[in-house]
Amino acid sequence: MSAIKAKVEDAASSAKAGTEKAMAAAGEKAEKATMRDPMKKRAAEERKEDRKLEIESDERVEKAGHGSEKKHTVEG
Repeated sequence: MSAIKAKVEDAASSAKAGTEKAMAAAGEKAEKATMRDPMKKRAAEERKEDRKLEIESDERVEKAGHGSEKKHTVEG
């Protein structure tokens, strides 16, 4: 049963990370569209990439915590 719980938590983590990445990308695109300075646009793009990497890292850390729940022993 804990393996199923871990899979569900992994799916939830992936969905949450995907939502956060989409929201971050949309926010950065809106900010970038209103900017006129090319240097600020480049900085916004770098922030977007940094945020994406941070979200992916958080997702991997969260999933790693679920890994211990997947391993179970059969007693009998």
